[in-house]
Amino acid sequence: MKTFYLKTGLLIASSCGAIAHSALAQKQEKPNLLFIFPDQYRIEAIGAMKEDPVYTPNIDQLVAEGVMFTNAVSNMPLSSPYRGMLMTGKYPHNNHVSTNCNTYANQFGTYLREDEVCFSDVLKAGGYYAGYIGKWHLDAPKGPVAKSWQTSVWDAYTPAGPKRHGFDYWCSYGCHNRHMDSYYWLNDAAVTDTTFAKKWSPEFEADRAIDFITAHGTAEGRDESKPWALFVSMNPPHGPYDQVPEKYKERYKDVSIEKLLNRPNVPVGKKGDAGRRSVRDYFACVTGVDEQIGRILLALEASGQKENTIVVFTADHGEMMGSHGLMQKVVYYEESFRIPFIVRWPQKIAPGIESLHLGVPDVMPTFLGLMGLESTIPADVDGTDYSSILRGESKEYPEFTIYMNPGESITKSNMRGLRTDRYTFVLAKSKQRAVVKTVLFDNEKDPYQMQNVASNHPD
Repeated sequence: MKTFYLKTGLLIASSCGAIAHSALAQKQEKPNLLFIFPDQYRIEAIGAMKEDPVYTPNIDQLVAEGVMFTNAVSNMPLSSPYRGMLMTGKYPHNNHVSTNCNTYANQFGTYLREDEVCFSDVLKAGGYYAGYIGKWHLDAPKGPVAKSWQTSVWDAYTPAGPKRHGFDYWCSYGCHNRHMDSYYWLNDAAVTDTTFAKKWSPEFEADRAIDFITAHGTAEGRDESKPWALFVSMNPPHGPYDQVPEKYKERYKDVSIEKLLNRPNVPVGKKGDAGRRSVRDYFACVTGVDEQIGRILLALEASGQKENTIVVFTADHGEMMGSHGLMQKVVYYEESFRIPFIVRWPQKIAPGIESLHLGVPDVMPTFLGLMGLESTIPADVDGTDYSSILRGESKEYPEFTIYMNPGESITKSNMRGLRTDRYTFVLAKSKQRAVVKTVLFDNEKDPYQMQNVASNHPD
């Protein structure tokens, strides 16, 4: 494994008055949960990792104050499948969300079912006031079945009721990539009654998150006698990467592409050109997201709720950014498959580095267990409750996490694999179920996965 370095960073300074009335939450026995997961944010793009040359002082500070998981993965590195696994604690073949939700995937019945018992349903039943902000991407859009995902309708309205799975506060949309002109459905808004951000979407979402934490603005009706759980799903640094304010682009405009895109697995020539064209804007999005996260964390601290709030920073998957000549996600390479996962709970968890192999279905049961709701974890989850490891009570670690890329209908050509302390192993199969490719990377000797050594190790 690559050596992991930490560096401390100062929270971006901004004016934030003390919010005395929210100090009530600090007295609650149950912890709050602030779960932040920007889209397509790769683990290498954290300054504290000393890999990508990015400026992320707030996330670096979170690393210094919390637990950094070095072996967390997105088992199927794609937006809707990740969200399905996060909410249900089940793998895609068990929760009907095996690809991205859109009008092409409607033919496969790809959407989150109302009768699933979700993370938020359990929190609601356990006395929590729950909120969701940002991209949801778990419902089937209306319209005829499209011929391909490229020609699909992607956005979907989620009405108040069972489709929202217990969320009390709602400022969300299905799926669109209008970062500079985003729109949302707020609480009980009708499908025709959208709220336009009129600013960069992560900034608008940070505004709403601060509203929620402080019980002001659009969240003024939040019941402050209850503990709360807030999920914040920012779309950037998902593309289009150039839809980012100029102030963030300024930091990278004069830095050479060679210095920015420094991974040796980015090929020279045309195969790596897409990454070279996009890296400045991608890193600008990363820095912008970091600043908005800083605003949220500063508001949390000023409200007096920091000590008893579990903060999670993670992502639905990574971004290849030219590595191996690829862009975006879905594949088994580290840049796509491995994700950031940081947990901070000052009251109960000491800072450090955690090597637990954590898959997405494990997140729901682990945090329900950590929050004292282990008896209410649904019996049919595929994930495991690892809260005892976080509490320092257990050292029984799993040996691997699972990778899967089943395709839209699951029965078509697909890939399965696993990632251990040292290796990434993948089998690809054809429609006839015959193995057509075997992949084995020794991530210790070859951290950039440039040599497939499967033929050298048939055993």
